[in-house]
Amino acid sequence: MKGCGCYIDLQVDSLEKINMEFYQKGFTDGLPIIPPTPERVEKFYRYSLKDPEDVIAVLPPRNGKATIEKIAVNAVMAGCPPQLMPFLEHAIMAIAEEKFNLAALNATTHPIAVAMIINGPMKDEIGFNYSTGCLGPGNLANATLGRALRLCLINIAGAIPGVGDHATMGSPAKYTYCFAENEDENPWEPLHVERGFPENSTTVTVMGAEAPYNVNDHRSIKPEDILDTIIHTISTAGSNNSHVPGEILVIMGPEHANSIADEGWEKEDVKDYIHENAMVSLDLADRGGRSFDKKFAEDNMVRITRSRDDIVIVVAGGIGRHTLVAPGFGESSKSITKPLKLKNGSYATSIEDYLKR
Repeated sequence: MKGCGCYIDLQVDSLEKINMEFYQKGFTDGLPIIPPTPERVEKFYRYSLKDPEDVIAVLPPRNGKATIEKIAVNAVMAGCPPQLMPFLEHAIMAIAEEKFNLAALNATTHPIAVAMIINGPMKDEIGFNYSTGCLGPGNLANATLGRALRLCLINIAGAIPGVGDHATMGSPAKYTYCFAENEDENPWEPLHVERGFPENSTTVTVMGAEAPYNVNDHRSIKPEDILDTIIHTISTAGSNNSHVPGEILVIMGPEHANSIADEGWEKEDVKDYIHENAMVSLDLADRGGRSFDKKFAEDNMVRITRSRDDIVIVVAGGIGRHTLVAPGFGESSKSITKPLKLKNGSYATSIEDYLKR
């Protein structure tokens, strides 16, 4: 193949042989792949505004050139429908931005992954899951888009475990980490609107985040009580944010979110409360192995966020009084939201827009 030498001939090679050869060459995540035949790869070009040889990003640590062709090959391997190509392209452009600091995320021993959050009307057209089980199995768009990004990190960026990816133990979030926001049951403005984009725009947000863990609170009704449970869950010794303050992803279930909003709390109130109260003692904060910036200290306690803007709140999930929290990568990485735009600069409102390229 012109770009990455991954095309195969299904008339010659069996599916089992292809999968084993790709695995042995380090091209996969260990799971079976869809063979990237020329016909399959070319279907993805219809949903791109660029040409196959165009480079849209350079991805460390290998500093591999992310061409449209290479991205499409990895998307095919992941099992993506071609309509997901615009989302994958924008995610790759986002992680390549300097403030995301992909080089550090790939090189660290910390089990950090790249979370993708989808907002806007195209999430429904594609069929992303933002309700029950949105971070689990069972949804084609969520599972394959997240996996395609990881395969791009392996095959283009060189984030191969033990080579370019030095996470001590890794994380299941490194297989796939993608979901959409439940805007229908969100009592506040969704993430993309909060970040200055029109409500009818579709966006992809990328964030360095650990695999999420559960906050179980079936009893609390008052906003302060629900938020205190969340705060106690994230303010622990050993949490990455306890010794390096930075972003935290809070994936709030609709029941928790609406219980809080029903008492008149806005999203900014929630972020303020978490920032002001999520603290750990100074001696516990130092256990991460780095000197803590004393400007975050107060009465021998230290904050785990630098400001309320570090708290990234997304409403997702279905029935149940649960919230998920995921520490970030500290001060060295910033989440990025990119809108899907057309060549004329307007916001894409449907997949049909890309077919008119």
